[in-house]
Amino acid sequence: MEERIEILSALCRAGDCHIEITGIIAASPNEAAATAALRKRLDTTESGARAVLEMQLRRLVPDLRDRLRAELEELRAQAARDRA
Repeated sequence: MEERIEILSALCRAGDCHIEITGIIAASPNEAAATAALRKRLDTTESGARAVLEMQLRRLVPDLRDRLRAELEELRAQAARDRA
């Protein structure tokens, strides 16, 4: 569950600055450099950066971004309940 939370967090953060993120990806000389730059910019894990790099552009549509946020909030609430 924690890895899914990290991936959703990265996707949501990328959606918030999608123009900058696409610029980072386009300016990177290769996939490894893009992943490293995304990790740094989004303050995320390798899994989170790879998810952003591999995401379909349709995920930037506002209603799909809203769905990602809803899933993230639900998972965070579930994780909090599990820890309690």
